[in-house]
Amino acid sequence: MAATTDSPERPRVGCVGLGRLGLQLAANLVAAGFAVSGYRRSMQEEFARIGGRPAASVAELAAASDAIITCLPDEDALDEVVSGLLAAARAGQIVIEVSTLAIAAKERQRDRLAAAGVAMLDCPLSGNPDFARNRQAVAFVSGAAEAMARARPVIAGFTDRIVELGAFGNGSRMKFLANMLVAVHAMAAAEAFNAGLRIGLSPETVAEALNMGAAGSRQLAVRAPVVSGAKAGQRRGNVSSPHSEFPTIAEFLRGLGAATPLFDTACEHYEAGLAAGYGGYDTGMIYTAVLRAKSTPHPATPPVDPAA
Repeated sequence: MAATTDSPERPRVGCVGLGRLGLQLAANLVAAGFAVSGYRRSMQEEFARIGGRPAASVAELAAASDAIITCLPDEDALDEVVSGLLAAARAGQIVIEVSTLAIAAKERQRDRLAAAGVAMLDCPLSGNPDFARNRQAVAFVSGAAEAMARARPVIAGFTDRIVELGAFGNGSRMKFLANMLVAVHAMAAAEAFNAGLRIGLSPETVAEALNMGAAGSRQLAVRAPVVSGAKAGQRRGNVSSPHSEFPTIAEFLRGLGAATPLFDTACEHYEAGLAAGYGGYDTGMIYTAVLRAKSTPHPATPPVDPAA
């Protein structure tokens, strides 16, 4: 990878997809001293404010970058972006693909890029924008060892948590397992909050007590303030976002022949939450959307504002 003209030590980085997550990655790279170009279809004022260099097109970004990070919502977007990259691609560039998408879709784009001498890594991230802001999103990196070695300084520019997993696609496979567990853990936390409130204990108290022992989980800690309403408006994600990935995860798990009764049950409750109109609410609201509706009335259960 050619070094940037701005610094003899760092490659020039381009970021395609500057949504809530992608913008945090770009901000971390700028803070780490990288020259960062960025492209998104909508306004880029916020990206410019953090020190990024807006590009007018994907091709313009590709021409100015040695490493390109793609953080995209779906397979069609990835296909379109790769077409734009190929318009200005040059041998030796690296694409670091951090989206959660079907492995076959990523493999198709990897092969298109490889024909132009561009390496692609499958590098999905585990963690929400808050994790990314604090350099705590976990990068599950997979692909050719030589490409991983060259991309490592760039990935280390936006996160302190990097796991290298070998063959291309293993990063996505690990991300699917991570998202499966998040769905199950969030559901389990909701059940604990529901029961705790019915004996007069706040979600914060339940989370603090359980996280002292073997029953602890990160989902207890991050969802408790949302469920209690103590941090109205705080979101670590919403019900729609994880649910949109469930079909891809379920197909992967079925292909393994793996039994997933807990994940299947969690999926059903997420679907019920969506049907009840909670698609835009924090995942913690699965408690309000589903569990309270299924529970019998109890005088110790305080009302919870679903808008929290």
